[in-house]
Amino acid sequence: MLVICSNCKARLQLDESKIPSHSFKLRCPKCQGRIEIKSAVPSDNDSSGITFPEEMTPPVTQDSPFERPPVAAPFKPNGSDAVADTATASSDDIVKLLAQVLRHADSGASKSGAVKRPAWSRRKALVCVEAELSGEIASGLVASDYEVFVAENTAEALGRMREDRIDVVVLDGNFDQVEQGFAFVTREVKLLQPSERRRLFLVYMTPNARTLDLHAAFLHNANLVVNPTDVGRLPEALDVSLRYYNDLYRELNRVLELAPI
Repeated sequence: MLVICSNCKARLQLDESKIPSHSFKLRCPKCQGRIEIKSAVPSDNDSSGITFPEEMTPPVTQDSPFERPPVAAPFKPNGSDAVADTATASSDDIVKLLAQVLRHADSGASKSGAVKRPAWSRRKALVCVEAELSGEIASGLVASDYEVFVAENTAEALGRMREDRIDVVVLDGNFDQVEQGFAFVTREVKLLQPSERRRLFLVYMTPNARTLDLHAAFLHNANLVVNPTDVGRLPEALDVSLRYYNDLYRELNRVLELAPI
């Protein structure tokens, strides 16, 4: 049974076999607030015998197996108007971009045979961190010309990872603790095929390691470790780490005709 905290909107999964027949209270593990669950006599259409307060009633979902799963929404810095302004390119920018594409097509393959990332293909970053840090991290990545998605819960994070080819995932150990978001996102990364894992750059945020600590990154199966106190330096650290990472796989990417991350 799904219960939603009316205070912090955390979602709690209860074992229906262990739910008492009378009304009871429980404490939210996230905000420590009291949640009261009222029981009622089972009806013909409901054998669970549980009723929810109005503010805790779970949303009605469709029965269709083709329903689109929830995905992390694109980050919108400074309101929707700012996004509209940045999304609308001027005519000069379009001309420059087309000229660059034509020059790239005319020049053919480079001397080294390496495939370059197209100028119009921005890196996609998925931010899975606490709400206190997500805005600052997303804004910094947008300023570094990333297409950023911010996940508010585990379902949105997994939905976005499965729907899009994400280049960078920023993950915090405290992400969606109620639904064990860190564990599920980490599991999703570990289940990737080696060829897919090489195309995903995982950034792990933890206060227990120094930023750019390679040993800590190796122990956590991550590509980069960033201390939360250095959150403002994350785009810079990410840029340096990606350069080394792409240099490491340069020859392999050239043989496979893959663009760098």
